Amino acid sequence: MKLIHIIISLLLLSMNLLGNIINVNNAEDLEIAAETASPGDTIIVATGIYDTEGSITMISGGTETAPILIKAAELGSVELTGETYFDLRQIAFVTIQGFIFTSTDVTAIKSQASNHIRITQNVFRLRETESRKWIVIQGIWDNPNAPSHHNRIDHNLFEDKHLPGNFITIDGQADPVYQSSQYDLIDHNHFRNIGPRVQNEMEAVRIGWSEMSMSSGFTTLEYNLFEDCDGDPEIVSVKTCDNIVRYNTFRSSQGTLSLRHGNRSTVQGNFFFGEGKPGSGGLRVYGDDHVLVNNYFHGLLGTTWDAPITLTNGDYDSGTSYSNHFRINRALVLNNTLVENTHNIEIGFTNNGNYDRPPRDVIMKNNLVYGGGDDLIIIHTEPINMTWMTNLMYHKTGGNIGLSLPSNQILSVDPDLELVDGLYRLSSVSPAINSGTPTTAISIDMDGQPRSTPSDIGADEYNIIDPILTYPLTASDVGPQALDPVAIDLGSNMLPQAPTVQISQYPNPFNSQTILSIAAISHETMSVHLLDIRGRYLKEIWHGVFSQDELKLNLDMNIYPSGQYFVVVRTKMGNSIKAIHHLK
Repeated sequence: MKLIHIIISLLLLSMNLLGNIINVNNAEDLEIAAETASPGDTIIVATGIYDTEGSITMISGGTETAPILIKAAELGSVELTGETYFDLRQIAFVTIQGFIFTSTDVTAIKSQASNHIRITQNVFRLRETESRKWIVIQGIWDNPNAPSHHNRIDHNLFEDKHLPGNFITIDGQADPVYQSSQYDLIDHNHFRNIGPRVQNEMEAVRIGWSEMSMSSGFTTLEYNLFEDCDGDPEIVSVKTCDNIVRYNTFRSSQGTLSLRHGNRSTVQGNFFFGEGKPGSGGLRVYGDDHVLVNNYFHGLLGTTWDAPITLTNGDYDSGTSYSNHFRINRALVLNNTLVENTHNIEIGFTNNGNYDRPPRDVIMKNNLVYGGGDDLIIIHTEPINMTWMTNLMYHKTGGNIGLSLPSNQILSVDPDLELVDGLYRLSSVSPAINSGTPTTAISIDMDGQPRSTPSDIGADEYNIIDPILTYPLTASDVGPQALDPVAIDLGSNMLPQAPTVQISQYPNPFNSQTILSIAAISHETMSVHLLDIRGRYLKEIWHGVFSQDELKLNLDMNIYPSGQYFVVVRTKMGNSIKAIHHLK
């Protein structure tokens, strides 16, 4: 078996068959080509350094079947510097790919009331002498009827930010509608080296802002890596409703992932590693009806605001004073694992008496806490009507749990964990196995493996049979090089070079189920396989002799977590591959 690198950008290029190929090699031509691009055009920017001395403004975009692609001739070979930036105004279906942004005191990409904009495989290393946001997705300030939606920021590297502002800011429409941009996807990016610490306005990612916090964003933040993100008490600040934050990895970063404003968000399957960083924290929430499930916390040193699970008091209940801290209502804290943290769960911190509304109607169920040092639970203020169900908490040095409850609420027994591939998992004899309260809130564990009924306690379901689909991310899993190339281990001759096979699939991304259409030479023997982002075999979708003009296959992805996958068709004449993106 040998690893073959699949160049996904070639597939992206092949989609633009309806337009022109426009080659540019100077800043003026780049401006003109972008400003006059037509649907289906591909603008290829030759290797070099470009300074347009201002904005590259686009007021005409592509279409769903004929998008516009603006790309570096080779990945990372084109530097955009000086005062160069993209200004996208009420357009759609444009991709910006493969550039290095080193511009000074500008927002590198400003997307205004646009949709289906994709920003992929770029490096953002801007130069700053003043506060600046690096990417902004927003509406238009004087047009409340111009929404922003369905944009994607993926496989980029953001690094070395040392003044206030965010790497990525998701805004929307302001007065009078106050509506967030909707259905945006932020995935497989690498965020690193933001700091030193300021009091506010230096989050790596900010989703929404206070005045629009009651609007639904439906933003998905997934499969991103955050390293040494120390700029703000909130590494990620979520300030809208109905968002999903999942499968991200936080390493050596001060602060927390904070659900600062808004309601009904889900935080699932994230990994938090302190790695010796003072102030390294986990999750902090405010607002109503959030779900925190399958998250893993290890070696975190933070407390009060920055404890692994932080349920502080609020100073506000409901109304229109959106800058306040809304009381927590009806949070579900389910099947999380906390191991070897300085502190673990802190409830009701009052901010020196300034916050007087304790959490209310919180359910704490099936969580596993193991460690030494301070009490495993610290109650600053007694919560109102809090429910504890089948949690397992063990102080390894004989200290206190911090809360005395019956064993069916908190069982104090050694969970018998073992270190496997850098994670503390349940051993085969762990008392956590099959000891959790059944729940319909989640059907998989932190590995993407199916949960049994009753489920195990903690983020890990004991399972040595099913493949591990989600895992802590490293630099090789994210950023520009993680998409192009991708390593696929299916033997030799794996380049997408079989002209006899064509794979189509729509829409992409898709939710749960999709239809694959495969066209090939009749009577050809073929097999169709599904692979994960690392190129690991998951299952065979179909195998047989192709005897029709077009084969349609229903692909059901319900058992798999969201993310990038590959469909590979193998024939004796060669192989074809298609990247697909599943949003569950």
